[in-house]
Amino acid sequence: MELLLYAVIFSMVLIISNATNKLFPRLPLPLIQIFLGIGWALFIPAEQFHLDTELFLALVIGPLLFREAEEADITSILKHWRVILYLIFPVIFLSTLSLGWLAHSLWLSLPLAACMAVGAALGPTDLVAFASLSERFSFPKRVSNILKGEGLLNDASGLVAFRMALAALATGAFSVGKAGISLGISITGGLLVGLLTGFVNRWLQKLLLSVRASDIASELLLELSLPLLTFFLAEELHVSGIIAVVVSGILKASRFKQITLLEARVDTVTHTVWNTVNFILNGSVFVILGMELEMIAKPILDSPLYNNLLLLASVFLLTALLFLIRFVMVYLFYWLRTVRLKKSLQNYLKDALLLTFSGVKGTVSIATILLIPTKLEQEYPILLFLVAGVTLLSFLVGLVVLPTLSDDKEEGNDDLMQIAILNDVVTELEADLKNSHLKGPLYAAIDNYHGRIENLILSQENKLIQKDWEELKLLMLSIESDGLEQAFEEGRIRERSYRVYQRYLRNMEQRINRNLSSRLTYYFLVSFRLLRLLGHEIVTFGSGFRNWWKHEDRQLKAIDYDQIAALYLANTEIIIESLEDLKGVYRSSLISYLQESRLRETAIISSGAFVERVINRMKPNNIDEMLRGYYLERKIIFEYEAGHLITSKQARRMRKNVNELENYSLRESANTLPYDVIAYARNR
Repeated sequence: MELLLYAVIFSMVLIISNATNKLFPRLPLPLIQIFLGIGWALFIPAEQFHLDTELFLALVIGPLLFREAEEADITSILKHWRVILYLIFPVIFLSTLSLGWLAHSLWLSLPLAACMAVGAALGPTDLVAFASLSERFSFPKRVSNILKGEGLLNDASGLVAFRMALAALATGAFSVGKAGISLGISITGGLLVGLLTGFVNRWLQKLLLSVRASDIASELLLELSLPLLTFFLAEELHVSGIIAVVVSGILKASRFKQITLLEARVDTVTHTVWNTVNFILNGSVFVILGMELEMIAKPILDSPLYNNLLLLASVFLLTALLFLIRFVMVYLFYWLRTVRLKKSLQNYLKDALLLTFSGVKGTVSIATILLIPTKLEQEYPILLFLVAGVTLLSFLVGLVVLPTLSDDKEEGNDDLMQIAILNDVVTELEADLKNSHLKGPLYAAIDNYHGRIENLILSQENKLIQKDWEELKLLMLSIESDGLEQAFEEGRIRERSYRVYQRYLRNMEQRINRNLSSRLTYYFLVSFRLLRLLGHEIVTFGSGFRNWWKHEDRQLKAIDYDQIAALYLANTEIIIESLEDLKGVYRSSLISYLQESRLRETAIISSGAFVERVINRMKPNNIDEMLRGYYLERKIIFEYEAGHLITSKQARRMRKNVNELENYSLRESANTLPYDVIAYARNR
């Protein structure tokens, strides 16, 4: 029961962290999860939580690295094999020796071999931590490939160095030759195990297919179990489980795909499941990191045996030395390259800095140091504190420094041709209106494409223009709200129409991006509208509730349609004039687009037949019209590609988007209950 409670709490922590990141995008998701983990650990007794490092590596890190290897561009990574090997072996071992020496110099009471274990735990770059950073910043492709290659393979050398340090601590002797042999066996053994399990997995897939016993469930289970089986088998043979799962992931992806319906369905389901699993596992990494940080640091900082100032100074000095060694070694590599190729070193300085500060540490470092014997952990708890402190500080340094070296990711920065394609689709659909007897579903399809065009246009603009856009929408919302209240006070709109228009205002509020608009203005307008609605209910003695209870407001009458249309047209005049006055304040193109969009809606509503479309936004069952739009979109994409207006790569990306939208529309059309309910309510 207690385990179930912890699972529920953990799920809520992940949901809260994701929601917080969406509401405050400037706060990195991993950092939020770390602090939530710290907060959770404050309420859990230390004796009730113990991280099983072997299980953590097998159930969390192993599957994450497997998926990273499966999706990695191995061909591009292999182009940088020299620098990757350089970062895996010389850099890690030099970092181990240097950090171990410094830790021993600061804390002479610690055995040198134990300090070397600290250095070994902090040597490898954590791929999971880097992957979380790479989602926020734009890295040059060559730098990203180098870091991915390093992250996939460096854990083996770090773990071997760690085990050699423990062996030296136990025996009092260290052999370079023995360490080299052990590393070679670990890597080679991991490679062979990964190849074995990868080939066995592929053979089982072919066997199930040959006997016609293959389906989506079996294919998915085979893939999800592959990293677990591979890791446990490798660890049982005392070779590198990390190398094994990476190799099996590469082998899993490196196969000729059979273009069959089953393969396509399996790929779609697998991709969706892995996205969910990745989110859960990535979140667990940082939540557990936060919990371990609190449980490791608190007893040490509260203990009178240790000088807190010296503890913090040790963490800062070790982190500084970590980045310094990495920078010097990377700089030396590029200096040698420039000498050989006779190029300017200035061309590689940014790459060197990115490779330096992207070498952050993560939960793997803490999991590694927790592999020390229990007796040693109890005798020297400061070892865990040093690793935990440097891990957290290195991650924070990466979050602070990397934004100055790289650009924020911008979505949809070159979608002009796609906008042109969607406009052509809208033109074709509008031409279909002439021959259509039922125009509502077709108008809904056109609205869908107008929404996509609007999003693409906004994505072309910078954040300042996007903020202006949201501020203008807030202005329109304010005018609509004031116009509604004035119309009701003057008796130009009935109670039923008033409530319908309130739903329209609520829909407008929901479409405003609160991350870009003024939060104060937004919440003021929303609160003011709700207070007005509440005041209206109080003044009318709850007429809205009574009408709802008596089912008197299920269907609008002709007078309601006329009043809503008249109010909408009146508000439109004020909005158009207000926007016109702001052309000197905001960009004219934004003003013009909003005016044209408003006038387009006005032209529809003035007919009196489409009030519900504009006001209620009740979506009709328009699957046939949407399929018509997707067909036209594919046709126009092909025409643009044939005319060399877009590249083949762009065309593939666009077709993929169309396929995803079409699949979603078809799945949605399978359940017609909402449309049936709406039709029933309208016809009563």
